[in-house]
Amino acid sequence: MARINQDKKAAGLLLPVFALRRKGDLGIGDTLCVEDAIDFLSRHNLGVLQILPVNETGGDNSPYNALSSIALDPLYISLVPDLVPGLADEMLSKRAPEALVQELSSGPVQYSVVRKLKLDLLLDAFENFEKVSTNKELVRQQQLFADFCLEQVDWLPDYAFFRSLVDKFEGNACWTNWPAEQSTLAKARAWSLTCAEAKEIAYKQRFYSYVQWVAFSQWRRVRTHADNNAVELMGDIPFGVSRYSADVWCNPQLFDLQWSGGAPPEKFFQSDPFTCQWGQNWGIPLYNWANHEKSNYAFWQRRVKQIAAIFHYFRIDHVLGFFRVYSFPWIPERNHEFVGLTEAEAKELTGGELPRFIERPDVPAKNAKLNNEQGEKLLRMILAAAPDSGVVAEDLGMVPDYVRPCLKKLQIPGFTIPIFERVEEDLSFKPKETHEKLSLVTYGTHDHQPIRSFYEGLCQWWHGEDGHQGWLEVQRLMVFLGLDEDSPPESFTPELHRRMIEVLMECPSWLAVLMISDLFGVSQRFNEPGISGDSNWSQRLDRTLAEYEADAQYSQAIKWLDQAVLANSRQAKKTAAKSS
Repeated sequence: MARINQDKKAAGLLLPVFALRRKGDLGIGDTLCVEDAIDFLSRHNLGVLQILPVNETGGDNSPYNALSSIALDPLYISLVPDLVPGLADEMLSKRAPEALVQELSSGPVQYSVVRKLKLDLLLDAFENFEKVSTNKELVRQQQLFADFCLEQVDWLPDYAFFRSLVDKFEGNACWTNWPAEQSTLAKARAWSLTCAEAKEIAYKQRFYSYVQWVAFSQWRRVRTHADNNAVELMGDIPFGVSRYSADVWCNPQLFDLQWSGGAPPEKFFQSDPFTCQWGQNWGIPLYNWANHEKSNYAFWQRRVKQIAAIFHYFRIDHVLGFFRVYSFPWIPERNHEFVGLTEAEAKELTGGELPRFIERPDVPAKNAKLNNEQGEKLLRMILAAAPDSGVVAEDLGMVPDYVRPCLKKLQIPGFTIPIFERVEEDLSFKPKETHEKLSLVTYGTHDHQPIRSFYEGLCQWWHGEDGHQGWLEVQRLMVFLGLDEDSPPESFTPELHRRMIEVLMECPSWLAVLMISDLFGVSQRFNEPGISGDSNWSQRLDRTLAEYEADAQYSQAIKWLDQAVLANSRQAKKTAAKSS
């Protein structure tokens, strides 16, 4: 069973890897940045580092829409000679002169530039790495690479082949638009045996296998560094996979491509007309669970075992999908066609179908029972695949009544967001003491606004046209925080910031996690659901973690967190001693 001990409280930070910085990072956070983050947590009594998915991203740069459910993102590889066999300093100076490094270091991640730069450098390194040599260290590394390819033979060759074809089609992973001779894995394999580009395709396959070897080696180094510093890593498994991924192209029998998974409309995400009317259409194909079962869930077992080799815990994003999935009878590329349409008009475009839960809605009661049984069965399979890892379930949104009892039965923590937890009778915030021990408590995930923005929004409400309701909401928050409800601050003050940190740490939940934006009290947001463009998944911290520590303003917030963690650790030990 999972290794989570709900009686042992822990605290941690959520840090998107792409947002981190170090000198010479080539425009995006990397594995050395993660090691720096581990050091930061270790210095401040924080036991868990939570990050977003680190699988290879596609054209939209979303970590939840990856090209592969297993392959790691080359963007996070630290390009330093000691960590990349075959890489030389002169390659770096040629490809990444100081002026370019400085340009990439300013502002958000320039994904297209950074991706090309890193892959070009990795290709230079691979060409050098493949040379016949008598150098004993290089020969040893070449053998390690060969061993890695043998160990990963159940997925790596197919992924590398897919990736070589993406390059052939100039970065276009939309395999549904590829020529017929490359439209399936079997057809493409047959084509590659006799095509004019056979040698180039074979070379690219070796290259992308090498890239994965380097990436896995660096992330295993990260795991070792975490172990040596008593910090535990929490990774992230998205429920779905991209329609245009190696997974779907190689194994179409495991997916239902007729539907597109997502989430129903919610009041918290009203940022664009489509999301407001229809919900979030993520574009993920549904799983053909019957075919997964025939293979003893080999796809999922492999996926879980790979993440468990690097991370101590892993979060399942949108665990609700294992029970039933809100699905669209159209792909996201068609979303614009449905904005403002009535249900009848939408049916005309879809052949009579509308967005709905699949396999079945929760009514009548027998459907809910079947959905619950399916979810429990699948989650038990995941727990069995990683018996020494901790599993955390992101159970936010419109949650059926049976989901959380099921998670509790399996001893899987869900999420608690205090500012969403209300008493139905008067809409007051539930007292912190009432929150579940078996939960991860946080003020927000990557989808939510920072606490500064949250409070500033309340202040605008308070001083706006509907000021009375805003005033009541501010008062409710003050009561929850144990502050003077009759004299709330009119802005996000240091005193308010400190108290919000303290209260989160005081919750009885097994794990309290602060988003890095909430630790520093800034409004920086890494993702806003329903918003397209370059702003999502690209915002970086404006300095290194060490530089935040050296800044008087931010070091004060770090000290508050230090004190809150230590105070609650002592209290937890006293409580445990009394109970024993």
